Amino acid sequence: MKIRKTMLNDAEINIFIYENKKDEYFVIAIPSIEWSTTYAYDDFGTELVDKLIDSLTVKVNEEEAQVLAHRLNQWTREM
Repeated sequence: MKIRKTMLNDAEINIFIYENKKDEYFVIAIPSIEWSTTYAYDDFGTELVDKLIDSLTVKVNEEEAQVLAHRLNQWTREM
């Protein structure tokens, strides 16, 4: 499991990223906003980012959701 830090609402938050290499999926959790999701290695590109944005906008505003979604996509692709 990786723990990444980022800024959200002028506060540093922890983002937990778990990668299951055997079953080829990620679990991402942001406890400070009570949000989590899972997606497979096969999910990628704009569809994935749009899915993340849609899910995150329930917890944060649109601009923050877009920034977080792009960061999550980048971080998981680096793993």
